[in-house]
Order: sequence, then C-alpha cells, then structure tokens
Amino acid sequence: MQTNQHGWTMFYVPATTNDENIPKGHSYADCFRIKLLGLIAGMLACLIWVGSTWASAAPVTLRLAHTTLYISTFYNGTTLKASGTLPADADVLLHVIGAKKNVALKVKGKVAGLLWMNKTDVELENTPAVYMVYTPEKVGNDLLLSQLEGDAKALVKDVAMLGVGYKAVVKDIAIKPETADKKFVFGEYVKLMEKAGVYGVHNGAVEYGPVKEGKKQYSVTLVIPPKMNAGKYLIEAIAVKDGRPVGRASEEITIELSGLPKVIASLAYEHSLLFGIMAVAIAVATGLLIGVLFKGGGGAH
Repeated sequence: MQTNQHGWTMFYVPATTNDENIPKGHSYADCFRIKLLGLIAGMLACLIWVGSTWASAAPVTLRLAHTTLYISTFYNGTTLKASGTLPADADVLLHVIGAKKNVALKVKGKVAGLLWMNKTDVELENTPAVYMVYTPEKVGNDLLLSQLEGDAKALVKDVAMLGVGYKAVVKDIAIKPETADKKFVFGEYVKLMEKAGVYGVHNGAVEYGPVKEGKKQYSVTLVIPPKMNAGKYLIEAIAVKDGRPVGRASEEITIELSGLPKVIASLAYEHSLLFGIMAVAIAVATGLLIGVLFKGGGGAH
C-alpha cells in the first residue's frame, strides 16, 4: 500500500500473485479502468449495430437522382427520377408539396339570371403552391377530384387514414368567408392548377421491381413543370398496407435560378432603380428601332 502526492491510496499486487484475473504488476484500479473501457466499447458497438439494423429494416426508403435543379435561360420544365424500397406486401404513394400560401379568388355567378359577373371574393388560406401525387396502377383512383364530393365525415376518415391526396389538402385549408363552400371553391381552384401543371394525380406512374428478401424496389419519374417556381419542395413517400400508412420517408429538393434569369431577378429585387432605368431604355430603343424598320414613305406622288 502506498499513498501518492494526491492523497490517493494505491494497492499493488505482488508479481507472484496467484490471482489469475489481475495481470501481474497492475493495480486493481488499472483493471477497473480496462474493464470499464471494454464495457463502454461494447455498448457503443451494440448501439451501432442496432442503428444499422433499424435503418436497413425501414419500411420505406426514398432516393432522388438530384436534390437541386436549375432554371436556366431556355428552361421549359424537367423530370426527376425517384426510387427506393418498401415491403413486398405494401404499396407506395408519393406526393410533391410546395410552400403554402393564401390565394385570393373571385367566384362568378349569374346576375338576374342573365349576366355572368363576379359575385363574391373568397380566400383560401394555407394552400400549397404545388401539389402532385404519384401512385401505382389501380391505387390512386380514390384520390381524384371527384372524391371531394360526398359525406364530410367519410372525407375526414379517409384523410386520417392516408394523409395524402386532394382530400388531405382540403382538410388543412381554411376559407374566408367561412360561409363559402370550401370543397366547391377548392375543387375549381384545383382545376385551374391542373391546367397550369402544378397540381395533378399521376395514377400508374409508380413502377415496381422484383421482390428480394421480403422487399421490392420502386421507381417513378416526377414531372417538374415550367411553372414550378424557384424554391424548396418536399417529396414524401408513404408505404401503404391494408389502407393504412406503415412508413414514411421524405427528401427536399431546391429549384434555383441560374444564368440570365438569375441576373434579371437579382436586378429586379436587389437593384430596382437600375432595373427600372434599363427597362425604360430598352423600351425606348425598341420603339426607335421599330420606327426605323417600318417607316412609311411620305409625300404625294
């Protein structure tokens, strides 16, 4: 036994000890430290193994070919490849969701049964700027616009089960004034957005691969329309079995301006005075050029 300069009392085992569990020349404290480090290393290894096992057993995965897309001078929309895996006995639905905003609309109607005029101003609050759904074949029919009609209780029940499709979107939207028919107004708004290409249900777009070890691969080509503005968008994959979601995975994509569109946007928002002067100068120069090119002959003959 020996007391060191810190006041600690150390016990040393003689080199001729018969205790086989303690290395010769080491103290009990040394052995304790070694065992503690071994225990910590074992726990970390278990945590890593459990984490990797959980990740590999995730119900659905999602991978994107690109996470950033660019709007250049001659940009006219593009496509994006998405793929992943899910349980062999499940289906997968994907939806693309844009930033939510308030939308002001005018409801037209006949006045005195003769003239079509603007009758009411309405506002849809918390409305996605973009909403597109991609489904495998014979799965997405219940997500179509016609299903917005019907019993309100059934509508809420369906939204609670899947949380995807137009029925899920309309559930989270508020309308002003509250007396307006929300489902009708939103249905008409959806028709406008579908014509613009930023809303849509793409039934049969998801394709499945072969089953392997209880899982199957899926792939889908997402449509990125030209009217999908620069910004961030959420892409979510939902694994569905027996009408209920069993897993979710999501990724975010960013659409950015590049080249000439980026320069013009920078001038318009960051150097508005210079942009205004340039716009006037271009307009004047264009007018003068047209006057020179199409100048008619004068005088009588």
